[in-house]
Amino acid sequence: MTKRESNQSMREKDVANVLGMLRVENLSPSDSLRLGLQDYIEGKKTTADLILELEAKYSAVRSGQSSSPE
Repeated sequence: MTKRESNQSMREKDVANVLGMLRVENLSPSDSLRLGLQDYIEGKKTTADLILELEAKYSAVRSGQSSSPE
């Protein structure tokens, strides 16, 4: 197994854990989060990228500037 495959496998486990925690709380990820998580698995995004996106989305929602109907 190459290092890239190993990293991707670790990211897949991380995402499975996140989705499992959401299910325990009776929550489901939004479509935008699902896409972000897929990008994370593929190595296109980091956890820092995902956090910044979530912060931007929810700070916009709090201020009434939602750009997404999700």
